[in-house]
Amino acid sequence: MNAVVKPTTVEPGVYPGLANDAYHASPGVSNSGLKDIDHSPRFFYSWHLDPKRPPRPVKPGQLEGPLLHCALLEPDEFDKRYVVGPTANRNTKTWKEWCEHNTKDGRFPIQGDQRETALAQAESAMRIADVAAAVAKGQSEVSAFWIDPATGVLCRCRPDFVHEAGAGVVLLDAKTYSNADPHDFSLQAARKDYHRQDAFYSDGYALAAAREVLAFIFVVIETEWPHLASAVMLDPPSRESGRMLYRRNLNTYAECLKTNTWPDYSGAIELVSLPKYAMEHTDGP
Repeated sequence: MNAVVKPTTVEPGVYPGLANDAYHASPGVSNSGLKDIDHSPRFFYSWHLDPKRPPRPVKPGQLEGPLLHCALLEPDEFDKRYVVGPTANRNTKTWKEWCEHNTKDGRFPIQGDQRETALAQAESAMRIADVAAAVAKGQSEVSAFWIDPATGVLCRCRPDFVHEAGAGVVLLDAKTYSNADPHDFSLQAARKDYHRQDAFYSDGYALAAAREVLAFIFVVIETEWPHLASAVMLDPPSRESGRMLYRRNLNTYAECLKTNTWPDYSGAIELVSLPKYAMEHTDGP
């Protein structure tokens, strides 16, 4: 394992001690960056490279992931990172005054129901024997950096958990979703391009660590009580489809870097058609 580095200079390798903020400030394209490339290269540039870019907005529910990850993968750290505040809206004077006096130790304030949900979700996931065995041996939030052989660009990923499995490793990623049924999750995986994440993380971590990635497992936990959970792996054709996706976007990114051009859409007036359902008419008035 390599030592922790500053975010401005990073060498290919794996860095288990790199703080989350430092990882996100580090150079290299990530899976989320490839998602932005899929939107358009200009969209990527605007949010990642433009010196005039504003802070990226925090989406509703964005805290759920870190809370679950900590409860499931670093349970001893949960009460060191988070502190439960009063039952009050975050915009109220009561909440703000409480935070002013009770978060000076650096802990992040959360609501009581957020804590209970995260702990219940983690408990549900740990009832899956293979998940419990996997998280018993390894490290959480390991940062990996590598040079893509085909394009020469720096890439990075940060698996939720790296399970040590002899000469190789197994990568785990926790997801919350309304339905943890494996078939239903497969539809969500297609909508969210999780197959791209699977392939990008697996290929990249193997290069960064010089170790075989034996499997990539999604630990899926439902957002609502009773927070049922499942462990899901994508089949080889699905993973290969994800590999094609990330290769396409990585090639686009490399070309944009090389030419310093970041196009958005076509730049010309285009003729489009309404979808078929919108063209259907009834006999009624």
